[in-house]
Amino acid sequence: MILLIETISRRYLCRQNDVDAVGFPSTADRDDRGRPIMRSQLGPLLDPSDPPATGRLHALTIHLRRRVVELLVVRVDLLAEPPSVVPLAPFLTACLQLPWVTGAALLDEQPVLMLDLRRLATDLALGLRLKHAEAAL
Repeated sequence: MILLIETISRRYLCRQNDVDAVGFPSTADRDDRGRPIMRSQLGPLLDPSDPPATGRLHALTIHLRRRVVELLVVRVDLLAEPPSVVPLAPFLTACLQLPWVTGAALLDEQPVLMLDLRRLATDLALGLRLKHAEAAL
């Protein structure tokens, strides 16, 4: 199953099994097992021109061994008919700063990137950030 994720100005895809829960962001600093919860808006994290969202957001929750990561987005939908996702060519994958994009698909005749959210959450938990995200801190 494939999730369609929307930020303020972009759309992304991810595998449903990369995400442990979809819902509203938690208000706690720790989960019920005592693990710290990290929150980050997906749009500005991936694209500096994608403004931070306000209002009611959805959380894509990914449970890691020692942390929980909530990626905040404007909208999440489960696609009834999964699109045909084309994997990135190896030479493109090798050029990526961080390997969070695994492929692309056409939705409504527009290219949409497929993300590996579990890898992205792991990298966030390890403190890895894109250069534009570091500048915003």
